[in-house]
Amino acid sequence: MGKHGSICADDAARKSSASFAEFDRKAQAGEKLSVLFFGGSLTYGANASDPLKTSYRGLMANYLKEKYSKAIFTFHDAAIGGTGSDLGMFRLERDVLSKKPDLVFLDFTANDDLYGKDVETLSCYETLLRRIIGRGIPVEQLYFGFKWQFGDGYNPDEALRRRDHKKLSAAYHTAQGDLYPVMQDTIMSGKKTIEQMWPFDAGHPDDPGYEVFFEAARLGFEKAVKEGRVCSVPKKPLFGEMKTINRIILADIALPKGWTRTKTFRTSLWFDGLSSRWMGDVAMCDAKDAGKIEPFRIKFEGTFLGLFGEANQDGLDAEIKLDGKVLPFAKKQKDKIEYASVWPFKLTLGQGNLFIWRRCLTALPPGKHVVEITPVIPEGTEKGQLRIESVCVAAVKLTDK
Repeated sequence: MGKHGSICADDAARKSSASFAEFDRKAQAGEKLSVLFFGGSLTYGANASDPLKTSYRGLMANYLKEKYSKAIFTFHDAAIGGTGSDLGMFRLERDVLSKKPDLVFLDFTANDDLYGKDVETLSCYETLLRRIIGRGIPVEQLYFGFKWQFGDGYNPDEALRRRDHKKLSAAYHTAQGDLYPVMQDTIMSGKKTIEQMWPFDAGHPDDPGYEVFFEAARLGFEKAVKEGRVCSVPKKPLFGEMKTINRIILADIALPKGWTRTKTFRTSLWFDGLSSRWMGDVAMCDAKDAGKIEPFRIKFEGTFLGLFGEANQDGLDAEIKLDGKVLPFAKKQKDKIEYASVWPFKLTLGQGNLFIWRRCLTALPPGKHVVEITPVIPEGTEKGQLRIESVCVAAVKLTDK
């Protein structure tokens, strides 16, 4: 780890090869093994009756314990609903590599926008593969989907992220837990109906659906073990790689006037959204100090910018300036992008506390930059806080085509 939690591309201390056969050998021998599940809400198990037991993650943990009865397993949940591989890059050291996993199940295909084509997001995902496998850790990629993709209108080729992530699997020799053919066969054969599997919403299944998710993951794992698959890192990235990744923890540096260091909230709207699980202390400014709060200025070098913090229904939004100019907040809305003059940090999902991840969708010019963070406090506002844990910056190097 470098200054402010940075990760350099060649800092990974390599251990044994990322071999599924080696994992199988160790498990058969009864060794201590760490297994980690890295992804979004479909990995966490949203809508499962008991996410620890009836999610695909819980079912896979139980399967491994039964298959390798002598092994001593530790299972780690590193899944945050509604997030993708872009935030995943900045969580990698803290939430994944620090656990020293012997096997990683990697989600994010759905949350990286199934129909998306942008190369920067592919570079974020590929960076995860390069860093994890570069540590000698075997990876199973998981291609999950949603209710509307299955049944009579089944067309898996429309899921462009799945297509590109399968290309990455071929290049990195990972295992593949592909939900698509398994789910479609389950539906068309009459084993289960779509309504049985997705009774609550179109994104997150109930227990019967997660059983199929697990089946896809199990099949991918068993195939990789049977083949003795060894994951490897090609010399040249397929799409691109974030060469530097820097999570600048604001509470650890000198705070401007009006900002204080404070602990994270200890309650949340849902369990995987509990910010204290994913971040340390935050830098906070309060509406009651309006007129006394100085901008938070951070110098950085890179092409990617994101802010990671927490908020609730009383949260304050923020004006973000890059190199002295206001940086609009861009949000994808179906086939178009909408722009706002401020970055939204006030929670609109309900009444309660939750993590907040905001990313600049426009690639920044390479080189050095200065970002300024200023709370937006409307006149008459007496209550509310802006709470930022880290400024997340990276520099991408795309593969020449």
